Amino acid sequence: MRIVYCIPHLYNAGGMERVLCQKASWLAEKAGYEVHIVTTEVVPPGMAVCRFPLSEKVHVEELNIDFDADFGKPLPVKLVQHLRKQRRYRRLLASYLRQVKADHCVSLGGKETEWLAGVKTGCRKTVEMHFSLQQRALLIAAYHQGPLWRLLGRIRVRQLIREVRGVDRLVVLTEADRRAWEAAGCDHVSVIGNPCSISAPATASHARRQVAAVGRLHPQKGFDLLLEAWQQVAAHQPGWTLCIAGEGPERDRLEAQVEEAGLQESVSLPGAVDDISKLYAESALLVLSSRYEGYPLVLLEGMMCGLPCVATDCPEGPREIVQPDTGRLVAAGDTKALAEAIEYLISHPQQRQAMGAAAQRYAEEHFAPEPVMRQWTALFETTTRP
Repeated sequence: MRIVYCIPHLYNAGGMERVLCQKASWLAEKAGYEVHIVTTEVVPPGMAVCRFPLSEKVHVEELNIDFDADFGKPLPVKLVQHLRKQRRYRRLLASYLRQVKADHCVSLGGKETEWLAGVKTGCRKTVEMHFSLQQRALLIAAYHQGPLWRLLGRIRVRQLIREVRGVDRLVVLTEADRRAWEAAGCDHVSVIGNPCSISAPATASHARRQVAAVGRLHPQKGFDLLLEAWQQVAAHQPGWTLCIAGEGPERDRLEAQVEEAGLQESVSLPGAVDDISKLYAESALLVLSSRYEGYPLVLLEGMMCGLPCVATDCPEGPREIVQPDTGRLVAAGDTKALAEAIEYLISHPQQRQAMGAAAQRYAEEHFAPEPVMRQWTALFETTTRP
């Protein structure tokens, strides 16, 4: 079986990249598949092609299309460059699929989603969607406000629906995702959650007075809301600290917010953390403050390491992961409720530890790699080339 995955890059310390490296390695090592990963972006100077461990049996093909180079350009220039680079990408990917005689091409929802269904190569095509149906609209709303931008968001969502209807299979992460896509007219949807990337979990140290939050420093993750909530927590819970691990475009804004709120003594932003299990082991609980999500890997990891979770009940994801005995859900955007939930777990150490133990048991039962990957091999085996 020859599988080709498409993803913008592997150098970023993101959950999607981490999960892909884990899955590709499993398929190559344990299922005996021939696995290829095609990337489109140029690796920044000084960074490795791949941030996470990847089997030597997996081949990475760098196309260096560099869509990211046009991000800050004027809209007319960006549109022209986008169309030109899309034509080049389509040509190169089609050629590569024919060259390796791919049985299955899997898009992780990147630029190729726009035209993958129409590529004539004879292989099956799957879109593996790590975000909710409304992700394109939510992303626009995170940066722009107003009726024109809301209209553009709706248009982009309709475009996405048309694009994925033509592929052989659409794989989503949650049952809520499946219901949304099926309501939009897609009848070829499967649900396969992400495996947890931490295979040998450390045990959380509930004696430590640290709260962990992990993710890209991006408006999606709501770290600005978490810092607003933390002002209340820090005032009532002296000696407790918040560690927000991750990197991204919001760093300067978040650092300024920390300084303005006088939280320098209780908040740290160490950047991307290579040994994430160590961070979990040094923490007493985990917080996810996202405005929207797909299937947050951070919750799986934290629970696998025995951390109780406080998470926003944002569109998609957390509700299907966090159980009543493993953590607490609060309304997305409600910083007062978020602060109160964090404070409750801080103030009730015995309940916090019991929730952490329940979280670890639940994670080991539901998020271990083996059962998740068996679902993928079953999908590949039943949708191979005719």
